Amino acid sequence: MTKKDFEPNRLFWDARMALGLSRPAVADIANGQPVMSTCEHEPMNENYIGRIEQGRIGGGMCVERRSALCLTLEVDDPAKIGLIAERRRPTRSAPSRQLGRRPPIDDGRNEGTAENDLVDFASVLEQRGMSNAELTAVELACERIDQGFARMPPDELMSKLRILTQLVSQHLRQPQTLRHHERLVRLAARVAGLRAWACFDINDHHTADRWFEAAVTVAQDAQAWALGAWLLGAQSLIPWHRRDIRRAAELIERGVYFASQGSEATTRAWLLALQARAYAGRGDIDGFESSYALAEEAAEVSNERDRRHGMDFAHGTLDLRYYGGTGWLLLRQQEHARTELTGSLNALPESHSKARAMLTLLLADAAVQSDDLAEAEALTLYALTSTIQQPIVPILQQGRRIQRLVHQRDPASTAALNEAVQRFSAALTTVATKARL
Repeated sequence: MTKKDFEPNRLFWDARMALGLSRPAVADIANGQPVMSTCEHEPMNENYIGRIEQGRIGGGMCVERRSALCLTLEVDDPAKIGLIAERRRPTRSAPSRQLGRRPPIDDGRNEGTAENDLVDFASVLEQRGMSNAELTAVELACERIDQGFARMPPDELMSKLRILTQLVSQHLRQPQTLRHHERLVRLAARVAGLRAWACFDINDHHTADRWFEAAVTVAQDAQAWALGAWLLGAQSLIPWHRRDIRRAAELIERGVYFASQGSEATTRAWLLALQARAYAGRGDIDGFESSYALAEEAAEVSNERDRRHGMDFAHGTLDLRYYGGTGWLLLRQQEHARTELTGSLNALPESHSKARAMLTLLLADAAVQSDDLAEAEALTLYALTSTIQQPIVPILQQGRRIQRLVHQRDPASTAALNEAVQRFSAALTTVATKARL
């Protein structure tokens, strides 16, 4: 076969160019995908990618390489980059042509019905769907998005979550083994939860609520209690930031119930800390102290491998001081609040700029309670400017609150703060618009 007999793979080339990747870069990134850990072939190189684009390699590659290339070029279907999907082996229910045998003739009699039923049943069970390596690769992709959530702007985050949602949905529509289907269902609930949280960050509360409700239903049906507890705790943030403490408490109570049905200590501790903060929001200091003590007790045996978005760790265990500090702040015990919040802030990595900004704004709130307006203004300015590239609604909401409190006490001192809030609001509008596209 001569070179002119090959048809160039334009789809693959277009996908690579859309991401601005060179052939060596595609090979390097694809080789680094977790799914390649089970590949028995040599690592891909620039020449291999070139042969794909020349049309010399279409679908005759192992599933690990194909999955790695899909993940690298951010597509959910190999056909979108011109790679033929894996061919399935003929099932036992297909007409047999071996040894000159002819397919059975249906003459209306019941003879052989049991055998035919058994063959049909076995052929259904033989449908393997996606490979274990492919499923693991998708789960790891979700894990990376979760881990990188704190460092990504909302529009970039939403783009990645849309791709992952489409990928999971596509595989759920296909025949899978029972075990793989269960894993996909749980993965779908987690992806939906992350997408809901991303919607919440851009103030799209209605959409966030719908995604959370769908995810909780899936988790409950799958009896994934720890996952469902996390989802309900995350959903409670929507009414919490609307100052609807009653509704937030209802969702948290349901989350605590889920956690009691079969959750690890990490998620249980996080829900109890949320519950403690809700008690503080109602002015119930006894309820706050009781729930927070239970949360701290559970956190002592927490494990970072159970971490989900919204949970912070320090020295390998769940760090609840953000919630403890917020609770003390709501109870107007600013010295206790400052101690807890400062400890939490010092433990957070510098890369978690959004979480650090929220803690800084809570410290600004404590400064207002202590009538230290200059400190409150300085902290708020820092929080807003440090996250201008990753704007989210909770930061804007708290920034506006401090702005209002400072203005009430000293109207002449808020010019710089007003300007910073306006810039942050404009940046959030721009990012939110991109995220909704």
